[in-house]
Amino acid sequence: MGAEPVQRRLAAILAGDVAGYSRLMGADEVGTLAALKAHRAEAIDPKLAQHHGRIVKTTGDGILIEFPSVVAAVQCAVEIQEDLRARNASVPPEKRIELRMGINVGDIIVESGDVFGDGVNIAARLEQLAEPGGICISRAAYEQVRDKLAFKFEDCGQQSVKNIARPIRVYRFAAEGTSVPPPARANAPPRRVAAMGAVALSVLAVLVAVWFALPIFTSMGADRPPSLGTPRLSIAVLPFANLSGDKEQDYLADALTEDLTSDLSRISGSFVISSGTAATYKGQQGDAKRIARELRVRYLLQGNLRKAGTGMQVNVLLIDGETGQQVWSERYEKAAGDMYTFQNEVTGRVARALNLELKEAVSRQAARGWSGNLEAEDYALRAWAELWTKPQTKATNDAALGFVARALALDPNNSEAHGVAAYAHARAATYAGWSASRAESIRLGIAAGEKAVAIDPKNADAFYGLAFLYTLAGDTAKSQELLRQCIAINRNHAPAYFFYGQNLIRLGRARDTFPWIERAFALSPRDPLRSVWYGAIARARIAIGEDALAIEAARLGIAANRDHAHNYAVLAGALAHLGRMEEAKAALNEFRRVQPGITVSRYRTNITSDVPDAVKAYERLVSGLKKAGLPD
Repeated sequence: MGAEPVQRRLAAILAGDVAGYSRLMGADEVGTLAALKAHRAEAIDPKLAQHHGRIVKTTGDGILIEFPSVVAAVQCAVEIQEDLRARNASVPPEKRIELRMGINVGDIIVESGDVFGDGVNIAARLEQLAEPGGICISRAAYEQVRDKLAFKFEDCGQQSVKNIARPIRVYRFAAEGTSVPPPARANAPPRRVAAMGAVALSVLAVLVAVWFALPIFTSMGADRPPSLGTPRLSIAVLPFANLSGDKEQDYLADALTEDLTSDLSRISGSFVISSGTAATYKGQQGDAKRIARELRVRYLLQGNLRKAGTGMQVNVLLIDGETGQQVWSERYEKAAGDMYTFQNEVTGRVARALNLELKEAVSRQAARGWSGNLEAEDYALRAWAELWTKPQTKATNDAALGFVARALALDPNNSEAHGVAAYAHARAATYAGWSASRAESIRLGIAAGEKAVAIDPKNADAFYGLAFLYTLAGDTAKSQELLRQCIAINRNHAPAYFFYGQNLIRLGRARDTFPWIERAFALSPRDPLRSVWYGAIARARIAIGEDALAIEAARLGIAANRDHAHNYAVLAGALAHLGRMEEAKAALNEFRRVQPGITVSRYRTNITSDVPDAVKAYERLVSGLKKAGLPD
């Protein structure tokens, strides 16, 4: 007898998985499994029954479903995502269970209840292209639903995906009320580095725009953060190791990591993990596949540097996060004075290794008007290192300003140094006792920031520092404009998204805050500033009367940094509003520990808005602090 004929049929296939599953399980296995079970029972299974979806198989974080029609598959997927979005509305971003979905219609092979073939494989690849909470569908699926369902889809063009011979045309679902911007990019926390200094480097300058680069910020008019889109390239630059044997040179390895992150972020359509989050892996010898899963990226770039005579030797390694295999590696050796040529050489090689179609290959230093004073650049790098690799204290802030003074003595037109100065003065104006005059710190900071962007209009960190200062000066509208410019230059700038959201509280729009800060967390989930970000979420929650959620966010912020004062303030105020006075007084004591001598009148100096709704919201926090026992 001959073999049984292969059973084939046309079917719609939905592939889904839980975004950030490994991270969620690592943080709270029991809670994650309970939430998944509840979502499955209350949001997913009822919709599948309604639309006649058959679960083919499940894994820990994935699901494969067959539908009798693609219309049913898309309708069901949209309804599930909308239900999950509503269920997640009151859940902190880092705890949300979000699905990514891919849908394809095509010929499949059926065997023992399981399904196989390109029809299934394409659905799985589409799911990998989707954002958390998003849906991507193939052209075949789109052609069948475009005139039958009133959903909005964006044409993302041809995409080459793993193990599929031909590129597939991808369409992305856009939820009602949202715009559909082009694929976006990203940044790193403000410690941007330009050329490497005296003993050092400036490797991998610009990895430039890809051929499909499009205008940005199409959704800014609605004050929604632009979508990250469907990235052609997702990558994390892990902290470079300093093998020189001199711990004093660690800042050079940090600077190289930062520079690579910033340059990769300029590739249109990429998703680049913030260097703040990547820095949490410093010194770890973790499994590459695990790290890639935790960060939800396809590639990891890692390397090391060591002195080589009067120059520097740099080793760079690109790893495929799915397989853990090395894709490409290279070693570079150059004299310190030949770094400009070095940048272009390395840029081209890395670009080819990543199969990027370059439109231009211009050095970032050349674009900035490279000053050529390596020693001044070195001091500017040391200043950033004080601000972003050490605790936020008056001592580190003063040290940074000391390095700035040395840099500017050597090169008065060094944009990096002026940018550092702007941010350091903003921090000095924020914390009591860090400067003799808050007003003078703001004035000096604005002057430094304006000088930085005049010298280099592409200095995103300088725009960020200026935005911070204008907020402190009470001009929130100006601050928002500067933040938009910052993100336009570098769309991975996680702190800029955070600050934009925080400013919405000052504009009396606390409910609009959350998408912006969620974007910051998406770009930098383990950011050193996450305590501050949680604090902003907590302030927005208490402003709109959601005291229980404010308490939860404040406690997350305290867990991240036990010395960030504002989280204790919100915690005390929210607890007091709920009548939990013993806990409120304990939180207030911690607030007064971190901010000795704090009073209601001193705390009110933080109100930098004259918008009635904002002042009213802020006064709700102040009234809670008074209930907890903060003296006038």
